[in-house]
Amino acid sequence: MKKNRGFAIRVTGFLVVFAICFGVYTRLITPKFFTDIDWPTTTTYAGFYELEKDTADVLFLGSSHGVTSFLPQELYNQYGITSYNLGCEQQGMVTSYYWLKEALRYQSPEAVVLECYFCFPYMVDEPLNTEESYTRKAFDFMKWSPVKAEAVKTICEIDEKQDVWSYYFPNVRYHTRWENLDRNDYIYREMASHSGMKGFAPLYFYLGEAGEGFVPHDTSETDECAEMAPLMVEYLDKIHDLCIENDITLILTITPAMAADLTKCNAVQAYADEKGLTFISFNEQSVYQQMDYQIAVDNCDDGHPNIWGAVKVTDYMGKVLSEEFGLERKTQSQWEDTREDYAFIMDKCSLDHTGDIDTYLAALNHEQYTVVIAAKDEFTLALRESTLEILRQLGLSADMAGQEGCNYLAVLSDGKVLLEETSFEPIEYWGAIRNTDIPLYALSTRDEWGNGLASVRIGTEEFSKNQSGLNVIVYNNQTRKIVDSVWFNTCEAENSMGR
Repeated sequence: MKKNRGFAIRVTGFLVVFAICFGVYTRLITPKFFTDIDWPTTTTYAGFYELEKDTADVLFLGSSHGVTSFLPQELYNQYGITSYNLGCEQQGMVTSYYWLKEALRYQSPEAVVLECYFCFPYMVDEPLNTEESYTRKAFDFMKWSPVKAEAVKTICEIDEKQDVWSYYFPNVRYHTRWENLDRNDYIYREMASHSGMKGFAPLYFYLGEAGEGFVPHDTSETDECAEMAPLMVEYLDKIHDLCIENDITLILTITPAMAADLTKCNAVQAYADEKGLTFISFNEQSVYQQMDYQIAVDNCDDGHPNIWGAVKVTDYMGKVLSEEFGLERKTQSQWEDTREDYAFIMDKCSLDHTGDIDTYLAALNHEQYTVVIAAKDEFTLALRESTLEILRQLGLSADMAGQEGCNYLAVLSDGKVLLEETSFEPIEYWGAIRNTDIPLYALSTRDEWGNGLASVRIGTEEFSKNQSGLNVIVYNNQTRKIVDSVWFNTCEAENSMGR
């Protein structure tokens, strides 16, 4: 009897250890998409589960068009409305339905805002109207529950190419990925916690000339309706019914997009009229004008707002939610605590569009950055006093008097100066990125013929542009990624910038 009991204990112990190891391995090889990637799906869904129960008054669902349009922190800052963006790339109505169903296990929203671009045929050869890889991105990090089990069953019934077991055991789907694991796979816990944007994906490009000819819709031009995809209508109905069951206001939208023609907007409007719902087309002339929207500067491409366009869309939605649907201002700690994260992201996006040396350097005064400034050639020739003052504000002495023709190197991290040196001899820095084992090497020197060299290596990769003037490398300590690498030609009066 004792032998049998001992054997049972050993077997049980083995199975427990095996299950833990298998779970760790499975999570390790599952692809991850964090805040340092344009479409941070993993962060989005991991961050949602971090919310306190019943704190989000609004949930946003939909494709990447919605992910880049609705900015929860802006909505909170301006209107005191708590929200979370659960959208993702190529999110069709099937995915939207199951993520809403999953979200209602944790939150009791007053309103759901559904972006409807994927109501129409998109991937006509795909049963789910979207690629399998995007469906996986949406569900790989949903917690296991009856909702996920139902979603997986439904997905695999609709799309027979997909395998139920690959969802239950992702190693079946990703068994070859171990060869391509990177650092993000090993720091999943840390990276997944960086959810300050609450599902929103900030883009910072400008569409430019391609959008200058865009004319917002005049609804009187035609009442023709595009045909919706039947499966998408079926699950749009399910979303509508689920909202009724839970006493949730459902608002349909199509966000600013050149591809969202008037016939598609008419079709969603007709559906909304039939169901007694509110539909907001952000391409409609009066709405477009009220927002003072300009696709050329407020979109990053023909279908996605940049962060400044998202501010306009979100502010308009905030007025609708507060004035038409009566959502009241509240104070909630999880949105209060991410005000600084939002401000940082806005500054970072502005950084990417800054060409002025003083404005750029001033924006680097943040503890989240590691900043390396490596000088090359006669960098003091046209260095302005205003620039020296900005350097002093960063904590540097910036004492260049009588140093014409010198080398210069500065390293800052966590708002602290790790090195600043001006010398006619080579200057080197050996260290590591904050709280990591990632090597950081920097050099400012001249060769025997007087030619300058500015080098900055992080890990084994060279990031300095090695151009005349000040070479500036910006590293994000939190996301562990290079933010920017630029140079300012302070050898010439224009102080021109290059990337």
